[in-house]
Amino acid sequence: MMPLSILTLHGLLLFIGAELVFSLTPGPTVMLISAYGFKGGFRDALAAIAGTQTGNTLWYVICVTGLGALVTASPLVFHGIKLAGAAYLVWLGLSALWKSRRAEPEAMGPKLKGKPYLQATLTQMGNPKAILFFGAIVPQFLDTHAALMPQYLIMFAVTFIGESVILTGYGALAAYGARKVVARHAVWRERISGLVLLALGVAAALA
Repeated sequence: MMPLSILTLHGLLLFIGAELVFSLTPGPTVMLISAYGFKGGFRDALAAIAGTQTGNTLWYVICVTGLGALVTASPLVFHGIKLAGAAYLVWLGLSALWKSRRAEPEAMGPKLKGKPYLQATLTQMGNPKAILFFGAIVPQFLDTHAALMPQYLIMFAVTFIGESVILTGYGALAAYGARKVVARHAVWRERISGLVLLALGVAAALA
């Protein structure tokens, strides 16, 4: 079984693929960004994207700080978390495949309250999937025998750039009155993301 370390080309490409799938799958913040883009224009969408990335950065710092402490204090506990994360990825994949059987476009968008940056930041900080994503994905690609900080920086850069590009695309589409595109192909996005997450979880468990 090939290693998943982010320091290998195989691990890097796999992480990039997983990140793109996560970013393409609509969630609360995607719907929020689309709503702001549709109602307030591209500038409001960009403000909401900045808020989402602020929330992601805060969760990422929380996640990697805890992981670094675990690697130093208890490698056994860290590997237990890796296995739990792999199991969670499998569960996410199966859930996405199940959800795709009955996925329907959302009838109502999220309520817009106050400024887009602040609302998006709070929405992402209150999104349990964010911390679960970082907690499940990041440990799978860490090489505990190498320096951790360069690995954290690589994964953060991939996550930040990938999400920025994709969320900007969603915001631009919504700004041009195409918000329904977010939900129109939800079934296929759920199926593809489900298969990718399931495969990643199995690969992580066997690596």
